[in-house]
Amino acid sequence: MKNAYLHTHIPEIATDFVEEGDIVVRALRPLSESAIMDTALMTVKIALRLGIFPPKAKTPENSLPYQEQNDSLVFPAPLIGLLAQKDIYFLRGWKQFDSCIKGFNALGLMADQVIRSFNQLASLSPPKLQAIKMDFLSTRKSPEGSPIFSKEELPSLNFEELMEITLLDIALWSCFAQKTIVCSTSSNMGISIHQALRYMQQAPLTLRDKTFKLLNQDEGGLIIWCPDENADFMNKEKTTMLRSLEAEKPPLTRLRTYINRQQRDPGALRDALLCGGYFFPTNPQSREEVQNLLFFALTKIANEKGKKFVDLLEDPLIQQTLASLKCEIDENKVVVNSGIEGGISGLMVPYLLMLEEILNLDPSTKAVCTWNQASIGAALAAAVMADMIIRNPSPLSEETRSDLNSLFPALSQFIDSKTLGKNMETRIHGIFDIANLQSLAQLLGVVVEKHLSGRGTAYVGLGSSSYSNGNRCYEILKESMDHQGPFNGKSTFHPATHTLNPFAQALIYGEDLYRSICHPDFQKLSQIEKIDFIQCHVKKPEPAGAAALAGYLLTRLDKGTLSVFEIAWILKLMGFSKNIFMEFCRLGDDELNSDTFMQEAQEEGQFMAGLARNILLILDWPFYKIDRLISLERNHSNLKYNLNPIDDRWIEHLNPKINIYITGDNTNQPGPELITALMDSMKANQERIEAIINSVSIGNNGKSRRDLISLAGGFFSRLSLQIHWMDNKVNRMTDRTMNYLVAKKVKKLATKVTQIKKLK
Repeated sequence: MKNAYLHTHIPEIATDFVEEGDIVVRALRPLSESAIMDTALMTVKIALRLGIFPPKAKTPENSLPYQEQNDSLVFPAPLIGLLAQKDIYFLRGWKQFDSCIKGFNALGLMADQVIRSFNQLASLSPPKLQAIKMDFLSTRKSPEGSPIFSKEELPSLNFEELMEITLLDIALWSCFAQKTIVCSTSSNMGISIHQALRYMQQAPLTLRDKTFKLLNQDEGGLIIWCPDENADFMNKEKTTMLRSLEAEKPPLTRLRTYINRQQRDPGALRDALLCGGYFFPTNPQSREEVQNLLFFALTKIANEKGKKFVDLLEDPLIQQTLASLKCEIDENKVVVNSGIEGGISGLMVPYLLMLEEILNLDPSTKAVCTWNQASIGAALAAAVMADMIIRNPSPLSEETRSDLNSLFPALSQFIDSKTLGKNMETRIHGIFDIANLQSLAQLLGVVVEKHLSGRGTAYVGLGSSSYSNGNRCYEILKESMDHQGPFNGKSTFHPATHTLNPFAQALIYGEDLYRSICHPDFQKLSQIEKIDFIQCHVKKPEPAGAAALAGYLLTRLDKGTLSVFEIAWILKLMGFSKNIFMEFCRLGDDELNSDTFMQEAQEEGQFMAGLARNILLILDWPFYKIDRLISLERNHSNLKYNLNPIDDRWIEHLNPKINIYITGDNTNQPGPELITALMDSMKANQERIEAIINSVSIGNNGKSRRDLISLAGGFFSRLSLQIHWMDNKVNRMTDRTMNYLVAKKVKKLATKVTQIKKLK
């Protein structure tokens, strides 16, 4: 009777989505932890097959983003650490997907399909499997279109040679060579799927000294349902990027556009049903949501074709898509068995990789705090899901544990003898766009007191709009909240403003620029080579990609544990002046654009107006003026943080490593002139930066602060948590007891009424 506002079950009244009709939901057990983790591990296996390197047992020194032979995701951020006075790290996406988190989402949805194909292939007899491999080899072509193996050569291939073609390769080919993926997205998800298919067209195989590709250039297909360029939530940059995909040769991708988000998923599913392809939504869909989408899509197709619903179920293409959705056709009804959740498993991977790399970096790590922008709903939920499974790995099957041991050796070794959440504390914070206070923020009871939503146009993909009651993402978060997991609800869910976001973008760019300038190879390069080096390894994140850092900084500012003066100071050290910052934001340095920036800040409230005005003002101050004040500001921030930390005091005592998701470089990048100006300014400040870093002990030299205030605060904070846990438990017991007594009383009254009626 979920969401029904009824006391008793009344069959004639629906208590959830419509369950009767042509499309029904079958109540099944949720996916097991092993099944969820298997999809995450298959995501990693596909990534490895596409040429992505696993984490190294020892993190290479001086590693850089977008570096060859290195696909590390975790990078220390000493300058941001200097600002926050904490041990800060960036958690990026794979460079093969422009550092975008949607790459994990895309491969996760693919992995969900590949697992089923892989298992089917593994169950075949050797002759049948050999026949499928021969079909695969017979269709391999050179870039010019000629067969790799002639008809005469194919029969001579023996069993041992065919064994060199792996089941994973055959599964990938059988899933994606001839079937079209239809993706509903705000933009980046479609770009990531396009990239994944291109990597499959480049993935090499070798047999009998002949090299060929996993997919031919004419194999694979993608339809992207993306926002129309005239939609108020779309921008020109993303439109240009998407159009460039459509123009690529050989052709792979087609675009379909929408104005209203409500058109998106039903329209994309309709296209998938008509072509017998896969439906890959950006947001995970519950069983009930799949039921709803199928109702609208199939009804539309039936009306367009003038056919009855029953007749549609005989179409082999529609049957193919329904099978990919794990739906069954039973007595002329479509039975929905599961939601579309592979993307959640894929999005678990960056969190698992982060834990693996942190343990490689420092096996003695006692606490990790992660800041994740809730860009597609599943991004935050997936991090929480990964953490909760690793906290209690006992339900994982032996086969799953074996794969986990192979792909994540450091993490596996940790959970063999220790417990996540105990021997290493974890907290996960989510960030939402200030322009989207509804859905998850509303469900969690988040109240934003200091800031306004401004013009109300959220960053594309940063709306958390996928959250709703009954949505799988919210269920995961709620489970963590109810069982003292890593995500604690509204206390770990924070807003990010549009005003602060460009400053976060600049801080991320400046951090990566400093890392590149300090690299040993940099000094050996000519001026032109230095610019090329920076353009390769230093990327400006798109607005959504900087949201997690913006949310972290805003939380510190609102708690009074950080000052705008400190933000301006770090930007100044990075080489930013007011004019350079405005150029970095692509606003130019004239007064009109500066006034526009200030006006938009004003629309988000007086705090953001003051922040923008003061940072821009300080950026043009000389260092001697800043140096007189910065120590005072930093001491205030440090002392206030000890009084009012973001996380529980016992976690703060453990000197946590703070990992901030940096995702998505799909935006216009700074040109050579701006790079030169920033590079020259930073090089002029390099000695000053190094002296400050060497003189300041970040995180109290890794030691716990043991003053009376801190110890007392830690004790009462732990006591408060225990009382809260006991209070929740008592409340649950009270509710169950009272519900039982009420039900017993109602039954007694009903019996009495029946007896009176009989007497009458």
